[in-house]
Amino acid sequence: MLHLSRPARAACLLLLCLPLLLLFPHLSWAHAFIVESSPTENQVLDKPPSQVKITFNENLQSAFMSMKVTDETGKRVDTGKARLHPEHEDTMEIKLIPGMKNGIYTVNWRALSADGHPVNGVIPFQVGNGSNAYTDPAAATSEGSGASRLDLIATRWLLYIGLSLLLGALCFRLLILPGTDQSKDTSERQKHDQQTDITLPRWSALLWSGYGITSAAILISLPLQASWDAGVSIGQGFSFPILGEALQFTGAGQIWFIQMILVLVLSVALIYTLDHSISSRQRHLWGYGSVVLTLGLMLSKAFIGHPAAATHPAPAIAADFVHLAAAAFWIGSLAVMALCLPAAGPELPVSERAALRQAALRRFAGWGIAMVAALLATGIYGAVLYVPAPSLLLNTSYGLVLLGKAALLLVMLAFAASQFRSARQAAAAKRAAGGLRTELSIGLLVLLLAAVLTHLSPGQAPAVPFEETRTAGEYNVTLAVSPNAVGSNEFKVTVRDAKGATVQGIQQVTLTLVPDAPDKSRQEFVLPARQQQPFLTQELLTAEGTWTVQVHALTASLDAVDAEFTLHVGAVK
Repeated sequence: MLHLSRPARAACLLLLCLPLLLLFPHLSWAHAFIVESSPTENQVLDKPPSQVKITFNENLQSAFMSMKVTDETGKRVDTGKARLHPEHEDTMEIKLIPGMKNGIYTVNWRALSADGHPVNGVIPFQVGNGSNAYTDPAAATSEGSGASRLDLIATRWLLYIGLSLLLGALCFRLLILPGTDQSKDTSERQKHDQQTDITLPRWSALLWSGYGITSAAILISLPLQASWDAGVSIGQGFSFPILGEALQFTGAGQIWFIQMILVLVLSVALIYTLDHSISSRQRHLWGYGSVVLTLGLMLSKAFIGHPAAATHPAPAIAADFVHLAAAAFWIGSLAVMALCLPAAGPELPVSERAALRQAALRRFAGWGIAMVAALLATGIYGAVLYVPAPSLLLNTSYGLVLLGKAALLLVMLAFAASQFRSARQAAAAKRAAGGLRTELSIGLLVLLLAAVLTHLSPGQAPAVPFEETRTAGEYNVTLAVSPNAVGSNEFKVTVRDAKGATVQGIQQVTLTLVPDAPDKSRQEFVLPARQQQPFLTQELLTAEGTWTVQVHALTASLDAVDAEFTLHVGAVK
């Protein structure tokens, strides 16, 4: 039976509680998308508008926002100053010059989502009697961030690798390496620390490699991200105006500044961690401080990307941080055992070297179980949060990459189980070393897929049309909403008597939509009167979530017919 140390048992207990995060409401859209615009796409207006306004499903960042309105000749008809609405940060707008002539106009827009991904598109509209249709295929509205840049994915992958080497090397030295526990007296601990570089001759090089990779990845990430956000070339991303705007007005820029401070402080902490001129206790304190700083870098990373765009960002950020920390601990420790342990203790007898490897594997087993628990709990939470419908796992790039990552993690678990069994057998030490290298290689692929996921858009839950019937006194009221998604929807109301016949002479039908979330606005609209039922109207649903729909109708005899429905828009169930 595997022995779990006290820290490992505590970690397991805490991490196994993470599924409780699933109790939080979960609503998340990966990238911003339009829920309303004025003018709307292909709208024909009798007179020119004074401004263009676009409302998105989530708040926008103010950096690198642009709107360009041109006529059929390509001449700009806007004032050139796009801005966020002062009271609604999910709305961008731009003023138009007066005296616009009849014709076709094109709105080219670009915005930065809350998760740091740029989105862009085109909205054509018409003023007066110009061409009757806008047929330019290149100007079709296209929301999205375009293809993910390989340089950004590679940089994120290097960051994950560097953080893993840092955390793994530090934790292996402090928590896993036999002989470093604090139950021994001071002289024994100091003697062991002085021999660490001999016992693990590659450990220091691995630690500094992790620091160098992490620092380089963070340093280069800002200009690369800024060039993508601004829609300019990589070279322009290194210019001071672009970098300045990114630092001032984007979440990624502000987090980058914090990360650079952490990197500088971490360099000092690592120097003292490896300083043999100070006491063993001081070196251990600096080592634990380095772990905290490395975890701080991981936590800062969780504040940008998909977790930041979640409706409830706190649990999403916590889960993303724990997931990365657990993976980094596991993969980084594997790197130490695969690259450093085979060269460990050349001055020791063969039997003692084998015993050292076995002891390290056994001690890693308990921590490994804790890390697996964390990965499973946060992975399940993330899957539910970002992939709201099982069908999206097979029908979206995000879902397929997520499945690939999960499959590789299962393969790593199989190798880990084999290593833990091998740790009991001295004769299996050489075979275990080969398995560790294979497991490490798979871990690096897992980190690559994790980097790819950060630049893919999670799918949205498929809309399910709504239709229900409620009893209102002696009447039955049926409400149908299609497609029941954010954006334009058809509302259909039918009123029948107790015998099932449609009620004639309905004077007016009013729908009132009351949101469950207090930060959303209620909506009210009147369905046009018709001689024949059902009553129909095309209206906008401005946000996903739970809405209470109140139907109020007046009969020819002025009887009130009132019914209430609960409408779930989007992925909320």
